Amino acid sequence: MEVGYLEAFSKIWNHCWIEWEERGPRKTFLTDFINDVSSYGFISAKDILLCLVLGVVFTILRYFLTTAVFKPFFSWCQFIEKDQKKCPESAFKLLFYSSAYGYCCYILFKYNYLQDPSRNCWEGWYKGMPVPQDIYMLYLVEAGFYFHSIYATLFMDQWRRDSILMILHHILANCLILFSFAIRYHRIGILVLFLHDINDVSLEFTKLCLGFKSRGGKYHRIPDILSTTGFLTFAVLWFYCRLYLYPIKVLYTCGCGCRPYVPLTAPFYFFFNGMLWTLFFMNLWWFQFIVWLIIRIVCGKSPGVEDTREIPKKIRERW
Repeated sequence: MEVGYLEAFSKIWNHCWIEWEERGPRKTFLTDFINDVSSYGFISAKDILLCLVLGVVFTILRYFLTTAVFKPFFSWCQFIEKDQKKCPESAFKLLFYSSAYGYCCYILFKYNYLQDPSRNCWEGWYKGMPVPQDIYMLYLVEAGFYFHSIYATLFMDQWRRDSILMILHHILANCLILFSFAIRYHRIGILVLFLHDINDVSLEFTKLCLGFKSRGGKYHRIPDILSTTGFLTFAVLWFYCRLYLYPIKVLYTCGCGCRPYVPLTAPFYFFFNGMLWTLFFMNLWWFQFIVWLIIRIVCGKSPGVEDTREIPKKIRERW
C-alpha cells in the first residue's frame, strides 16, 4: 500500500518508538549483536574473496582503459589539459554505472520489487533463504566496485571538497551491500541500488559533455546543450529518486511497512535502518551542491554547469 511522503515519515517515527520500547537495545547489546550476526549471517570467505578480487580487477581494468583508451581518445578529441586528467574517471564510471544500472533494472522488474515493496521485498523472508543467481552476481559486482572505489578515491580520482565524505559513503555502501546479502535482505537492496545508480549515470554523462563543450579551447554548442540537459536531468533524478522515492519505497518499507511480512524475531532493525538513514542524510548533504549551482546559474554568478566540489587549482598547488 502506497503512503504519502509526510505520512511515511510520521509512521516510521511512531513505529520506531514501538520497536525501541519492545525490542530496543539492552545492556547486552554487543553480545546480542555478535550472536545475531553468527546466527543470521550467511556469507562465506569465498564470497568476500570474490568481491576483493573483483575490486582488484576493476582497478587494473581502469588503469588499462585510462592508459590505452581514454587518454589517447580525449587527447585526439583535443580536450583541454584539465579535462584530459579528470574525464577518464568519468568515462570509466559511466561505463560501469550504465551497465550495472541496466542489469539492476532487469532484476528489479523481473522480480517486481518496485511495486508494493513492503510485500514483494519482504514476504516469505526467512533466515538463510537462498539468493537467486542473477541477484548474487549483481551483489558481487557492486561490492567489488565499491572496494575499488575506496582505493580509487584515495589514489586515482581528483581530490575534491567532498572526497572524505565520498570515502565514508563507499564504506557505508559496501556495508549495506554485504550486510543485506549476508542477512538475506537482498531484495530491498536491489531497490536501493536502483534508486541510486541512475544518478551516477547522468552525472558522469554530464561531466563528459562538459569536456566536449570546451575541446580545442573553443565553445561547442551541442555539448553545451547536452551538459545543461544532463545536469537538469541529474538534479531532477536526484530529488525524485534519492529524496522522494527512497523514503517512500525504502525507508518506510524497512522502518514500518515490512512488519506484517517478517517475523518479529527478524534481527538488526535499528542497525540496518540506521545505515539506510545515514545514506539518506548523505544524499541530502550532497543535494546542497546541486541547489547552490542552480542558484549561482540563475543569479549569473556562474557561466554554466560546473562541478562546485572541485578544489581550485591555486589551492591544490599549495599542497
